Amino acid sequence: MKKWAFWSILFTFSVFLLNPAAWCKDQTKYTQKSHSSASQGRAVSMRVLQERLKNCQDKGSCPPDITQLAGLNRIYGYVVDTTTPDLLLIGKVDESLPPLYLEDFVVALRNVWLRYAVLKGNTYYYANPGCSIDPSDKVMGKLQEVGQKILTSSSPSDIEKGIDAWHKICRSPQKVSVLGVPFDTHFGWVMVEADYIMKKLADGSDTLDIAGFTSLSDMTLTRIKRDVLQGKSISIPLSIMNRFWFYPGKNDYQEDKGIVIIKNCAVKLLTEEEYLDKSGKITGKGRPNPKAAEFSTNFTVRYSDIAKQRPIYAELENLFRFVALGRIIKFKSPQKEAAIDLRFLMDQYLIPKKSVSEQLEGRSNVKKFEHKQDVQGGYQIIQLWLPSCGGVGIEIMISQKNFVKDTTGKLSELRATVLNARPTPGALFWDYPRMKKVEVKKNCFFAKRYALIQP
Repeated sequence: MKKWAFWSILFTFSVFLLNPAAWCKDQTKYTQKSHSSASQGRAVSMRVLQERLKNCQDKGSCPPDITQLAGLNRIYGYVVDTTTPDLLLIGKVDESLPPLYLEDFVVALRNVWLRYAVLKGNTYYYANPGCSIDPSDKVMGKLQEVGQKILTSSSPSDIEKGIDAWHKICRSPQKVSVLGVPFDTHFGWVMVEADYIMKKLADGSDTLDIAGFTSLSDMTLTRIKRDVLQGKSISIPLSIMNRFWFYPGKNDYQEDKGIVIIKNCAVKLLTEEEYLDKSGKITGKGRPNPKAAEFSTNFTVRYSDIAKQRPIYAELENLFRFVALGRIIKFKSPQKEAAIDLRFLMDQYLIPKKSVSEQLEGRSNVKKFEHKQDVQGGYQIIQLWLPSCGGVGIEIMISQKNFVKDTTGKLSELRATVLNARPTPGALFWDYPRMKKVEVKKNCFFAKRYALIQP
C-alpha cells in the first residue's frame, strides 16, 4: 500500500545603458516636432466642452468628441488661457492606449469637491475613491475548516472530496463594494474589474507573457519544488491569508505660471498578511508575507508592461491621474485665474450609468506537483488552493511639496506653444507640436541620440 505525504498550502488574497568615457561631452537640444496622430499633443477647451455638453445633453445624445475628451488617451495637466478666457486640458493622443472618458473626469472632480460625501447627522463623511471584493468572514471560516480536514486526510478519495468542497465554498459570491463614488459608474466598474483580474493574475488562472512576472501561486510552487528536491522541509506556512490592493505611488507635479504638468502618478500594488481572530473576523497583521510582497513588488515594477497586455490597468492609471488632476485643480484654483465656471460639470452633467455587479464569484485555483522519490515506494502531492480578495484605494493627497517650479523655461514655452496653436476661440480641441529633447553625444567612439517626448 502506497504511503501519501501531503501538504496543502492555503492562501487567500483579501486582494544597460552603454556608459561612455568620462571625457565624453553631452549636448542637449530642444526642437519642436509635429507628431503623427498615433502619438501627438492635444489641447481640449473646458469652456467649449461645457457649452457643447450642455446642448447635446439637452438633445439626449453627445458625440465621442465630447464624451471621450476629443480623443485624448493620456492626461498630462492643464494650461490657463487668460485671453479667451479658458482652462485647457492637455494630453496625448495615442491609439495604442484605451480612451479617456469625460464621465470619469467628472466623477473624480465631484469626489474631490465632496459631492459624494454622505451626511450623517450634522457631519459629512468623505471617502477616497476605492473598491473591494471580499469573501465573508463566514466563508473564510468554512474554508479554514475544510483546509484542516484536507490536511488530516490520508485517503486520496477523501482529499479529492475535500478539494471539491473547497472549490464550492471558495466560489461563493463575494461582496463588491465601491467607495467614494457612485456604484453604477464606469469609474466604479474600472476599479472592480482591475481588482478582479488582479486576483486571476495572483492565483495563476490568468497568465501574462512578461519576462520576470509570475503568479503568486507559481512563485510558491517553485519554492516548494526547491524544498522537496533538496530534501528539505517545506518552508511555506500551511495557512496564509494575504490582502492586495492598488494604491497611489509617487506623485509629483511640475508648474510654471499658468501651467501644471503631472510628472509622476504611479500605481502600486500593496499587500498585508491577514488572519482570522478568535471571533472569526478577518484581521490584518500589519506586515506583508514575503512571497506576497515579492509578487506585489513585481506587479508594481512591471505595471506598464502588464497594462499593455491587460488594458484595464491603463484605465485604472487614468483614474488615478484624473483624481490627481482634480486635486491639483482644487488646490491651485486655475479655474478662477481662467475665469471659467465649472458648475455644469460639478452639478448638472448626467453621469451615464454603467452596470457593476454587486457580487462576484470567488476565485480558486489548484496546482499539483507530483514528485516520486525513495519514500518507501510512495510519492508526494502538493496542492495549492487560491481564493482571492482585495481592492483599490485612490488616496491621493497633495500639498505644495508635490510641486516643483520649472526653472528651465520649458513649461512656459510649452504653454505658449499650446496657446499659439489654438485656431479659434470656439475650437473644442486642437493639436500642438510637442517638445522633443534630443541628447547628442559627441567626441566618443560612437554617436548616440535619443528622444524624450515632453507633454
